[in-house]
Amino acid sequence: MASSTSGSDKVPVENNMRVEDIQRQGISRPANMSSMLTLLQIADSGFPTGGFSHSMGYEAALKKGHITNMVRFKEFVLSAMENVGSSSIPFVKAAYLKNSAMSEIEALDKLCEACLNNHVAKRASIQQGKSLISTSSEAFPDGRIKQLKVLINEDRVKGHHALMFGCLCAYVNITLSDCLEVYMYNALRTIMASAVRLGNLGPLEAQHIQYEMQQCIGRIIERNFDSPVEDTAITFPIVDILQNTHDTLFSRLFVS
Repeated sequence: MASSTSGSDKVPVENNMRVEDIQRQGISRPANMSSMLTLLQIADSGFPTGGFSHSMGYEAALKKGHITNMVRFKEFVLSAMENVGSSSIPFVKAAYLKNSAMSEIEALDKLCEACLNNHVAKRASIQQGKSLISTSSEAFPDGRIKQLKVLINEDRVKGHHALMFGCLCAYVNITLSDCLEVYMYNALRTIMASAVRLGNLGPLEAQHIQYEMQQCIGRIIERNFDSPVEDTAITFPIVDILQNTHDTLFSRLFVS
């Protein structure tokens, strides 16, 4: 039976040791391991929140002739990410910090509803927010998630995605910085996955571009971190306008 040690004062760890054996011998996992695994679960494409039904305006931009080459594609992706940063990051942060005050979440939800003038983006935000809380209420035991589900079912909140995501991350003990980074990452991944499904990028090429573009996430968050929700705005209106035309497409694969 194989064993490994990292020093004379360490307890040998057998490859097939059970959790009970590890706890008995005093071998502990890192304190943040549980939060990291939960973060990976939420960020995983297998976590059913309906995200792959949306393209964040990419499908409309492509079919309206706005994206004609790789340079234009990368410009669109970066513009869409900047819009997420300036319009959503303040709401994600506010919901994270005020997660236990349901009256505050209701007020933030109303403000978010008013700020989303693009009916396609508003519809996508509500659909994904509801799906996130519905799935999370079954996956995680925290009663506050079920409270949010009740608020949504009673139509006291619309359940906008940025707010629901911020609350959820707070409830499952994910740090604020990780919460914001994963929110931005999910937005980027949504566009890249849409490009692959529409046949405009190969899977390997998409992964290469995603790695390149995600280097911008930290700077986008930093620029918008201290912005209050009252100052949220669309930084690149052309992306918002193109997404707003989604319902006029003759044929479409995505909901938004």
